[in-house]
Amino acid sequence: MNFYSDDRALTLLPDVSAPRNLLWRFTLSFGPLLGFGLGLGLYAATGEAAYLVKETLLGLAAGFFAPLFVPLARRLIPPTRGPARDLRHYLMYLGAGALTGAVVWLLNQFFPYHRAWNDPANLLYVIGVAGIMPFIGFVADTVYAQRLARENERAEKERTRVIFGQYVSEAIAARILDSAQGPLLKGETRVVTVLIADIRGFTRMLQDWGPEQVVQTLNEYFARMIEVIARFDGTVNKFIGDAIVVLYNAPVDQPDANQRALDTARAMQTEVAALNQQRRAQSAPPIRIGIAIDLGAVVCGNVGSPKRLEYTAIGAPVNTAYQLASLAPAETIYITEQVYRALPDAAAALAAQVPLKGGTGILNVYKLDAP
Repeated sequence: MNFYSDDRALTLLPDVSAPRNLLWRFTLSFGPLLGFGLGLGLYAATGEAAYLVKETLLGLAAGFFAPLFVPLARRLIPPTRGPARDLRHYLMYLGAGALTGAVVWLLNQFFPYHRAWNDPANLLYVIGVAGIMPFIGFVADTVYAQRLARENERAEKERTRVIFGQYVSEAIAARILDSAQGPLLKGETRVVTVLIADIRGFTRMLQDWGPEQVVQTLNEYFARMIEVIARFDGTVNKFIGDAIVVLYNAPVDQPDANQRALDTARAMQTEVAALNQQRRAQSAPPIRIGIAIDLGAVVCGNVGSPKRLEYTAIGAPVNTAYQLASLAPAETIYITEQVYRALPDAAAALAAQVPLKGGTGILNVYKLDAP
């Protein structure tokens, strides 16, 4: 709804016009009630009960004809912009009410106890209906505007749910939409747990297999991994070739993010083992994966353009996890010292000391024991 509070005229009408069927709901309710009230006054003044019936029926007729005259009144008034647009909106309903009042004036001649057709008192029908019609139109338009706003909000939430559903579980998507963060997440610094799973020998796979076999295998593998990730409410950050980047504690808080990541890694290994059983039955080569997990502060948020947004995480933990995932042997889960300290009960042993890329230091890497 538009409200101007500066030097322009204060407007009270919404920017939308209610459709005819909704407008009818209000005019057919208000019309008979107002007619009955008028008839009650005439009955009190004259003692003629027929006025109750006559004025109620005329009010019903006014309620029926008023929405029919709105399109005509709209065409008679030139379109405008700015504050004058709202004045045009008011005049549109005023004109429709005046035309409706004229029809009521004519219909009045077919009822008993009517005044002569040229009696100036009949102008009260025109003035009365014209005066009340902008109010009824305002009520109908307000209800319609609120309905549109609710529908647009639902549509936006559904669109956002579908978008988020591409990389988070439905439970996480619902929490995002229900939270104060809103559907479009802004940039923020978060301590997240990053899991990256990488297929071993993928370059050789590209050389030995045909493109259709490569794509089919990746799709089957990714489908199973995404189901596992969703089971532990992880966020699929992105796919980098054959690697999957998964976030925990983003975009929503997960106090047990580290444990979720470890459980996901083990479940991934179990799922890949089940997939390889099927592949052996089909005489297809097995898929081997290495997994790495790191923990630390990253910058999270939606990046891109309005036409294509991607929720992503940027920071050293992502780079470190990717480096370790490329080094992890098949069927191995590497975790950094930060993760190891955060989960003292994790069964892991120091496996290597890896120099970080860029020569920024040495990283203690722990290998998670087999369950």
